[in-house]
Amino acid sequence: KAPFIYTHLLACLVHFNTVINSVSFGIILGMTVQVAVGKDGGKFDLHFPHLVISLFIQLCMSMVAPWMYLTVLEVCVCVGQPFTFLDTKIPSLHLIENLEDDL
Repeated sequence: KAPFIYTHLLACLVHFNTVINSVSFGIILGMTVQVAVGKDGGKFDLHFPHLVISLFIQLCMSMVAPWMYLTVLEVCVCVGQPFTFLDTKIPSLHLIENLEDDL
């Protein structure tokens, strides 16, 4: 069973990483929209394809990595507490009733 301190630290790191990824994606999105709308005065029109590619890569990084981290965190919680969820409970009452019927 994973210690509570480790699980809490992992949860904090995962959420902190998600916040940092969201801020980074927002900055890239703002820069790309500014160039696309033309509010930059035309200074960065040559860099627009590079910004769109950076936006796509940042979207992938901001979605895939936190999703994987949150999945690992959920697995850690499920492994640490295996019998607290309804799907993982052992149907002992049903097994005992079947055993009594067989006897």
